[in-house]
Amino acid sequence: VYLDAYDPVTRTNFELDGARWHASPQQRERDLRRDAALAALGILVVRFTHYRLVHEPAQVRREVLAILTARRSNVGRFR
Repeated sequence: VYLDAYDPVTRTNFELDGARWHASPQQRERDLRRDAALAALGILVVRFTHYRLVHEPAQVRREVLAILTARRSNVGRFR
């Protein structure tokens, strides 16, 4: 499985989604199933849309850092 931006310490994967990857309900369903399979392995998946990555990069960066900070403070509790 290819993960866009995975942090193994916190077991957090950030998916950088473009609109072309969710052009159909089947593609969205595939991603949701994949997210559930990763959750069963203890990996949190956080998705950011292409729009947010392009138009709100500073906010996305803040959110990523906040998530990683929170997860790092709980390392070991999720394993």
